[in-house]
Amino acid sequence: MKSLVKLGAVVLPLVMLTACANTEEMDALKSSVETAQSTADSAMVAARNAQSTADTAQRTATDAELAAMNAQQAAVDAQAQVDECCAKIDRMFEKAMSK
Repeated sequence: MKSLVKLGAVVLPLVMLTACANTEEMDALKSSVETAQSTADSAMVAARNAQSTADTAQRTATDAELAAMNAQQAAVDAQAQVDECCAKIDRMFEKAMSK
């Protein structure tokens, strides 16, 4: 019986130390998980910001493409008017020269 008491006196502190070590390990693990979660949250925010910036850039590019197409059409229309005007001047010049 005395050897059981002595064994208990030795085992009990070992169990307590192991429990403390496990608590410290759990606290360290919890801290690591919280840090990882914080990092993941920050990465998610950065990804959302990047997506927003990409969306804005896409809209700007689409607007620029539309403006370029409108400018090209305006240039084509202006060229057609110039061609008509030149043809009219040529006809007037030919008519004046034939007199």
